[in-house]
Amino acid sequence: MVAQKGRIVRLEIENFKSYRGHHRIGPFYDFTAVVGANGSGKSNLMDAISFVLGVKTAHLRGSLKELLYSESSQERPQRGFVRLVYEDNSGDEVAFTRYIMPTGASSDASFHSQYRISDKTVTWDAYNNRLKSYGILVQARNFLVFQGDIESIAAMSAKDLTAQIEQISGSASFKKDYDVCEAAKAAADEQMSFVFSKKKAVVAEKRQKKEQKEEAEKHIRMQEELDVLKAEHFLWQLFHIEKDIREALDEAKEQKEELNESAKALYAQEQQIEAKKKIVAGFQKERLLLERRLKKRKADADKKSPDVAKVKEELSRLQKRLKAGSKAVEEKQKAHAEQRQLSAKLQADLQKVTDAQAQLEEDMKRAAGEGQVHLDAQLQAEYYKIQEEAKSKTSRLRTDHEALRAAQEADKEALRNMEESAQDVSARVAQLAADREKLAQSRASTSADLKAAKESLAAKKAALSQAADTNRRNGAQRDFLAQKLEGVDGQLREAKADRRESERDRRAGEAVDQLKRFFPGVFGRATELAKVTQRKYNLAMAVVMGRDLDSVICDSEATAKECIHWLRQNQVAPMTFFPLDAVRAKPVNERLRLLGGTAKVALDLLEYDSQLERAFITICGSTLVCDDVAEAKRIAFMGPERHKVVALDGTLIGKQGFITGGMSGNEAARASRWNDSALEGLRKEYARLSEDLEKLPPHREAKQAEQLLSSEIAGLERETQFKTAELQALEQKLAAAASEAEALDAEAGRKLPGAGKLRSAITERERKMAGLQKRMHEIEDRIFAAFSEKVGVENIREYMEQNQAATEDFARRRISLTSQAAKLKHQLSYEQRRNLKKDAEAAEADLRKLQDNLERLQSQADEAAQASAALEQELSAERARMDDLKAKADEVEADIKAMKKAAAKQLADGSALKHAMAAHEAAVEELRGRHADIIEAAQMQQVALPRKGDRMRTEVDDEDMGEEEEADEGTDEDDERAKAKGKFKLDFSGLKRAKTAVRGAKEREALDADFRAEVEQREKALSKAAPNLKALQQFEAVKAQEREREEELEAARKEAKAAARAFNAVRQERYDAFTAAFEHIAAVIDPIFKDLTRSSVHPMGGTAYLSLESPDEPFLHGVKFTAMPPTKRFRDMEQLSGGEKTVAALALLFAIHSFHPSPFFVLDEIDAALDATNVARVAEYIREKTRPKAEQRFQSIVISLKDNFYEKADALVGVARDVERCCSATYTFDLTRFETG
Repeated sequence: MVAQKGRIVRLEIENFKSYRGHHRIGPFYDFTAVVGANGSGKSNLMDAISFVLGVKTAHLRGSLKELLYSESSQERPQRGFVRLVYEDNSGDEVAFTRYIMPTGASSDASFHSQYRISDKTVTWDAYNNRLKSYGILVQARNFLVFQGDIESIAAMSAKDLTAQIEQISGSASFKKDYDVCEAAKAAADEQMSFVFSKKKAVVAEKRQKKEQKEEAEKHIRMQEELDVLKAEHFLWQLFHIEKDIREALDEAKEQKEELNESAKALYAQEQQIEAKKKIVAGFQKERLLLERRLKKRKADADKKSPDVAKVKEELSRLQKRLKAGSKAVEEKQKAHAEQRQLSAKLQADLQKVTDAQAQLEEDMKRAAGEGQVHLDAQLQAEYYKIQEEAKSKTSRLRTDHEALRAAQEADKEALRNMEESAQDVSARVAQLAADREKLAQSRASTSADLKAAKESLAAKKAALSQAADTNRRNGAQRDFLAQKLEGVDGQLREAKADRRESERDRRAGEAVDQLKRFFPGVFGRATELAKVTQRKYNLAMAVVMGRDLDSVICDSEATAKECIHWLRQNQVAPMTFFPLDAVRAKPVNERLRLLGGTAKVALDLLEYDSQLERAFITICGSTLVCDDVAEAKRIAFMGPERHKVVALDGTLIGKQGFITGGMSGNEAARASRWNDSALEGLRKEYARLSEDLEKLPPHREAKQAEQLLSSEIAGLERETQFKTAELQALEQKLAAAASEAEALDAEAGRKLPGAGKLRSAITERERKMAGLQKRMHEIEDRIFAAFSEKVGVENIREYMEQNQAATEDFARRRISLTSQAAKLKHQLSYEQRRNLKKDAEAAEADLRKLQDNLERLQSQADEAAQASAALEQELSAERARMDDLKAKADEVEADIKAMKKAAAKQLADGSALKHAMAAHEAAVEELRGRHADIIEAAQMQQVALPRKGDRMRTEVDDEDMGEEEEADEGTDEDDERAKAKGKFKLDFSGLKRAKTAVRGAKEREALDADFRAEVEQREKALSKAAPNLKALQQFEAVKAQEREREEELEAARKEAKAAARAFNAVRQERYDAFTAAFEHIAAVIDPIFKDLTRSSVHPMGGTAYLSLESPDEPFLHGVKFTAMPPTKRFRDMEQLSGGEKTVAALALLFAIHSFHPSPFFVLDEIDAALDATNVARVAEYIREKTRPKAEQRFQSIVISLKDNFYEKADALVGVARDVERCCSATYTFDLTRFETG
């Protein structure tokens, strides 16, 4: 049992509204209903409860003066009070009293409230705090619902609901602090912004003065730095030229050694390839033998398939018969159980009738000996004499009365016969209705089984057709794939061209394939994603794309970072990534497409997916491709705008004018990537076709499935025929029962008019007989008056007639009980003759036979399945061996392919080494000439270069030059000008490491451009400089102002932080309070709504939930309430009916009340808009919540005008108008005395 928090015991009212004088109302029970006519004062009773609990007079329809009794013009009281006696959970009573008292003695004095607790005057705050201690929140009004509040709750907006939750949660108490703190925070932020702007102005002025100061100080220094910069530029150029010469000589020597090693490795590789081919042939031969043996065993297994299919078909048919038999047994057992129950009931009813007959006989004997008046012989003679006199005086009236009585008895007997006949017809009609209902259930069940069997038959036929089609398609697909596979295999065998793929490139390709599997955003390498429109452009496009040829294109920077992390973890060589979301490509100038000749935009020579366009624009840029070098030079240097152009032989002309390339082994290998991509596509196509061929189901299994479907179809066709016949028989029985019921209805219809006429005649005759009887009684009473007084009875006639009536009543009751006993015996005899037990036992025996047959067939099916599984296991082992042989052969084939690839690469590398050696020798000669030109330019500009040692000899031969290069790591001039001016050993120690470590032509070009741009910039700066010499003093003054502004800003920041902390604290408190209430209400609203809408038709009830418009600051926005009654779709509250809105509003009201529940709940006509069904549900819900075992139990006081509501209450408080006193009166009635169970 859940403990009661507290309850209202009684209410005392004096001179309040319509209650004149002193009224004591109560006691109030757990569920008390207040009833009464409109205008009687029911709502005034609720106002009294609200008044004593501290509700403001604005909600009570009047001021304090208007709340005093004022309906009598004779009496105008100046004082009044309402006292509520409350019993807390410990059983102690506390009296809360609120007085209405005038402030003075004059008639126009104002009034005020006085609060008392247990007759002790207290302040409002103390009064309110005491109420709060019992869970009664006056401001939130969590204990009452006024008349009309339900409609306002149903029409409540989202913001209004938020305000309601703020009241009940207590978060509204933080609103004032919230607004104050928010305003303080805004003001502090504004002040900080103002101070910051002042500081910003000072900082700007300081920056300006600092720039002027630094400009003056740097003016001289810049001139010195310019000279140093020029020297550094010349020295940097000379350093890299000497470095390039050394590297070129070293690379030429290394390439010669590599060429010798490559020839030796190529011979060894060819020997290994031949050995691997012999191993592959052995694997393929063994695999072919296994494949032949596997096909033979499959053929043997196919011969046994029909027997297995037949067993499965018979097993399926028996399972269906077993299901039908089980259902028949259940129905017959149910009928037998119902028969037993009916027989027991009939026997019990017969015993009751027999007992009633015995009791009637005892009552007759007891009545015969009681209440008799004994007359002596003289009085009897006098009685009979007076009786004869009365008979003579009423003889004519008695004759008429007897005639009417005889006719009346005849009509009553006829009516009784008609009614008994109608009862028999009704009983037969009821029996027929029950039989028809059972037949209808059987028909529905049989019809459903027939429908299911037909649907299953149709599905099986469709499945058979589909299986046949699938087998045909698979066969055609198998032939098609085999043909395609043979064609692709032929193309792969024909692809014998040399492919230059290094081990590093192979590993990079494998890494990209893994990246594409692991990261869906990786599209692939540029060579894989683009195709050159014509093969002749392969070399030129390889030069255009340069190092980006193997760059990887992906969808985003995040994907690129994940790929780089994966490469590092797996120790794979670095790769370049192009994330599409970060690429900012400029469109190609359309004028480049109109140049004419053979010139084409490089981007137009590629075919690629449109989503990758930005990546390829970035890679190719505005580069042009021409057929020959001459045209390329003309386009590159023609006009005011320079272009980057590539010829078909790989010659590249840059925008700066440098020319590189021509046909080389390295570029040819890079160009071959396009062919490798096509070859890789063939390999993937071969693998895909092989996988698709393996995925096709085996022909043997498909045929078995087709045979099994055919056998199941035959069984379903037989079942369909049986169910159709059974359904026809049930239809005939139903038609016969309906025909008999129709005939009985017609018979009853024919008898109804006659019965009606007889009833009318009997009623009219009764009226006439009563008139005659009255006249006879008046005459007899006058004649017997003296005798009645003499005997000592009030009326001797009535006394004698009562005795006669009692005797007649006993006779009628005896006949009725005898008739009931005969009917019950007849019906019991009929039920005992029906042997339903035998039918049930026979059905059970048939079911056991079916189960035995099913077990036998199941055993056969299991044996067949085990044999099939064993065979399949053996076949799987052989397939695994074949797969293993194929894998080993593929592995060796892969080794052969890799070895052939490596041999082809070694051959190509040897050719490339020869070309590279010649190129390095030419490059050395070119570098020596550039070295001499730079020395001469430095001397002409009078730039001193740092040197090591003294002046050296002016002429050396080629051999001495080579020795000096090796010993001193310097460089000599080899032209006539250098010999005339002598040789110097330069000192490069002053160069920064970052600049000497630069690698690559592009980085050198960029750094050279930076040098030149910086020299030009410094020269321009020196020419324009005009420093302010007074900037130093001005700069110090501005620094002092900056310190002052910094202190002001720091103070403003502290103030803003303090305001923000205060605001955030109040906001969090308000948020916590609101969220606690919302989460509780949201959690209980749905169960409450389900309780209010649940019924036998809709046992699950409706659905209701709350949702926030703003989860961050819910108290500043709305709370949306959604309710969906049973079987209704989602719709706004405005579209619900009045009753649905009321139920939803009540659910919301009870949910809100459950957060801070008061010990009692006062409700005023909440059922006004509800129909009878919903009224009963609401009343039942309230009753459940007021029971001792209810969770969150509360006392409920409800004002209602509907009997199906207040009949659920424990007690009634009736309110009526006392017309004489011109006021309301109350009555209390305890209903718990009439509770049953």
